[in-house]
Amino acid sequence: MFRRLSQHSSSLSTFITLRARHCLHHPSVIHQRLLSTSILRNKTLQTLPSIYQHRPFSTSWLCRTNGDVDPDLVHLLEEELQFEKSNDKDEPPAFIKEFLDTNLFQIDDKPHHDKVILSRTFGNEKINVIFSISDINKSVEEEMIQEKLNADDKEETNQEDEIIVEDDEDLEDISFPVRATVIIQKEGVKGTLVLNTVAQDGYMNINSVRFLKDAIDKDIVDIHNENPVEEKDLYMGPIFDDLNEDIRINFGRYLEERGIDTALATFLPDYVDYKEQKEYENWLNDVNTFISA
Repeated sequence: MFRRLSQHSSSLSTFITLRARHCLHHPSVIHQRLLSTSILRNKTLQTLPSIYQHRPFSTSWLCRTNGDVDPDLVHLLEEELQFEKSNDKDEPPAFIKEFLDTNLFQIDDKPHHDKVILSRTFGNEKINVIFSISDINKSVEEEMIQEKLNADDKEETNQEDEIIVEDDEDLEDISFPVRATVIIQKEGVKGTLVLNTVAQDGYMNINSVRFLKDAIDKDIVDIHNENPVEEKDLYMGPIFDDLNEDIRINFGRYLEERGIDTALATFLPDYVDYKEQKEYENWLNDVNTFISA
């Protein structure tokens, strides 16, 4: 085996020596190979677009801190913020203090959040009323148009139906609906009573009444959901409008005794309007600060 390896190594050395001598005696071979390599390289460059052949290296994008539109956008945001603040007072409106003093509610309103919680006690009960400012985006005008359409469908006429939307003065007299979830719990008693209500035009309208066997945390209530307190596979309660009229009336009285009444129904839309304005100003300021940084 060693002899074979030695013979193979000797043959390889002899081959390399012969190739080297051949190249030394025939330098044109090396020149031709170098020349062919250069020609191939030039042909490759000619097939590429010119942008790749003479493309300069640029680092200008590394030095940019903002875009060309940024100053214009910042200017517009600042103008909008100043306009909104010019019509706004630093102190909360008087209606907030009057309501809290009269109705014994405490308010939990965190900046940059759209959910607000009113809380109070009634005997051994803890009551929370949870609502959101997102309901202000619901257009009263759309509801009025829909009501007009429904009324027109009932009328048999050959004339084209026309939808007449009331003047702005008439729209101001109609408050937008605010959904409010009422959570009632009793100290030392298992269970939670959950009432889904809508405050509008000075009335607290009850949509549903549910009873949960366990206590719930008011902070997990999703006011944006049609069923803010969602427990899977649990009975949702009867359709409230299908209940006996006396039962429905007494549920309304039950809430009124606990301060969930006309005063609250009037307060909720006003407070939603006030908070939405404050949050809009916060949004303008935060976005403006970020873009201009």
